[in-house]
Amino acid sequence: MGEFDYMSFNETKFSSTIEKLIKFKSSTTTLPIKDTSWEELIWAALVFLYGDDKVVWNSQSHEKSVDIKAKINGSILKISAKGSVIKNNFLTLSSYRLTTFSSLEKKLAFIKAQHNNFDFYLICARELDKEHQRIIYNVIKTPAIKLAPTKMLNKNNWKKTKTGYELKQGLGLAAKIVFKMSDQLWYLIPLNYFSKDEKLINISISIKELGKGLINYLKSDS
Repeated sequence: MGEFDYMSFNETKFSSTIEKLIKFKSSTTTLPIKDTSWEELIWAALVFLYGDDKVVWNSQSHEKSVDIKAKINGSILKISAKGSVIKNNFLTLSSYRLTTFSSLEKKLAFIKAQHNNFDFYLICARELDKEHQRIIYNVIKTPAIKLAPTKMLNKNNWKKTKTGYELKQGLGLAAKIVFKMSDQLWYLIPLNYFSKDEKLINISISIKELGKGLINYLKSDS
């Protein structure tokens, strides 16, 4: 994007705020935090930090890629919010449906254009720790270009298969376009693809405590 001053976004304050919200949200529901609820938590954190009049979020918006906008120190910040799952140190992420575009070249051109339309991803990736009966939320902030690197946008780095297209190995992350799912783009990303600085925070919550805040509220009000 190039329009946003990244120093304006205080990652430390955002991380501590989003940690409180994730813990509170988890106390009010047994359901995991996914895309829409994740967007809502980001909205709440940004409103708290920068003011209600500085943040725009509409859960019913059909604007592609951009889920939340915030005006910080005169700059417009555009965020793509993603809920995800981690298994065996790999993060799975669903993305655009590309059936509208007839060729691989056009699909890749669309992916490039969309990633030029926002500043960064905020990903909330949940991981189940069965041994200790905990759910761990990993919050990752990564530039848009990280999931649309130049090599990924080169059609020669893709191969056609029976089920769609697959990104060739050796590019740091795996991606595929699945025909039977409306040509949807899917990522399989090793956690070490993200830098230490991009991994903002992880929050571990006991599964037994999920939703208990609802019961505690009723007890305290009786």
